[in-house]
Amino acid sequence: MSILAKNLKIIRKELRCTQSAMADILKVGFRTYVRYEAGERDAPVSVLVKIARLGNISLERLLTSEVDPRNISPVQAVSKKASVPEVKSVNFQSGQVNFKNPSRQELLTTDESERKL
Repeated sequence: MSILAKNLKIIRKELRCTQSAMADILKVGFRTYVRYEAGERDAPVSVLVKIARLGNISLERLLTSEVDPRNISPVQAVSKKASVPEVKSVNFQSGQVNFKNPSRQELLTTDESERKL
């Protein structure tokens, strides 16, 4: 088994995911992911980058050295409140922007003098 295949399995287990869940997260087929983990198929760079981010390790470390499970620090989930708000409507005449389901009121401006308000 290759270093990469071992690391995939270690990261998956530290994330407490099944192979099926990892396949869903990475947006690849279940059998494809199983082959990555078995070392039977090479993963594309885009998938390797996602895996490295999930394990919060560098891509170089993922590919070149066996990862110690104790050193894996999974990335914390981002709450929905931190997501980018959806724009409902914009009035360019008045400079007003309305958001769908606003979580707070904010003043948007590009004029430095208005930022002090």
